[in-house]
Amino acid sequence: MLDQSYFQGIRGAVYFPARAYNAYQTYSLFDAAVIDRDFGYAEKAGINALRMFVSPEFWAEEPDLFMERFEQVIALSKKHGIRVMPVLFEDCGTDNTPETRNSRDPHTAICVCSPCRAVQADPSRWPEVYPFMDAFFARYKDDARLLAIEVMNEPNFHNGNVPFAQHVVRRARDYGGSVPLTIGCITLHHNLYFPGLLDIYQFHDNFPSSLEHFRGELENARRVQEATGIPCWITEWQRLRLTGPGWDKAEIPEEDKVPALHTLADAVYGSGLGNFFWSMMVKPAYLMAQRPNGTFNGLFQEDGTVYSQADYKTVAHSDDAPAETPTNAPWYLEELKER
Repeated sequence: MLDQSYFQGIRGAVYFPARAYNAYQTYSLFDAAVIDRDFGYAEKAGINALRMFVSPEFWAEEPDLFMERFEQVIALSKKHGIRVMPVLFEDCGTDNTPETRNSRDPHTAICVCSPCRAVQADPSRWPEVYPFMDAFFARYKDDARLLAIEVMNEPNFHNGNVPFAQHVVRRARDYGGSVPLTIGCITLHHNLYFPGLLDIYQFHDNFPSSLEHFRGELENARRVQEATGIPCWITEWQRLRLTGPGWDKAEIPEEDKVPALHTLADAVYGSGLGNFFWSMMVKPAYLMAQRPNGTFNGLFQEDGTVYSQADYKTVAHSDDAPAETPTNAPWYLEELKER
């Protein structure tokens, strides 16, 4: 059993390279120099943990190359004093096909689920993910460079994949490793779908419309943590949107489209909970439910400038912020104009 100090002081971010639209592209377009550069930005900002999605699909195509590239990620994270929490499987996004995971169209390229919906829904096909899990856990189940292993992100009954998530987390537990296991749950109560299987509870709230309600969520998680002895982390948060979260809305106010971590940061850091904001690099919205209305998110531009100095100062607890991007625009807007 790990000492509780292991789980304390987690100040994290979700990380994809700026030009990777999904997990598959993180590894298919892999550039170690970019990873090293970005991890350096994180280190300067006091970010000590990164939540990173891996790609079973890229592993299936190039197993040795995937392991080589993931090993580079872990080595570079250690160099910069950062612990990585890899996410193995993903509920969110469009169905996973060669076309969707390779798409580079800034209008439509988004996250892809993993494995594909057909595998998630069919118990007879669940063994198709075993070779990836066997290889990953054989190498990393006891690797102290990993903060934790998140077996799946946001399984839910609406998409019918909770049984799949329960199955793979049980299999992960059966490997018997020392690295803590967790699931990226949408709400705190969704962790109850996995009784006795999780070392860390997670919950997400990207766009709360009430700061009072958001603080209440954090306080509730803190109480659950105290009562159960199980760490509770908020592993996705972005900004306050008083006009509403904006999911599946074609139009939202212009001021709600931009990063504004500072609107929630004091509440998050004041709670004392482990946390990961979305996202470290300035990027178009990960989900199609936010992309059409123009939402983008992130802290750092590729050149090391920041979208918002106010965001940097609250994340880094420092007044020594990098310059703001002169145009205050994300890199991909030029690509949108060209198309």
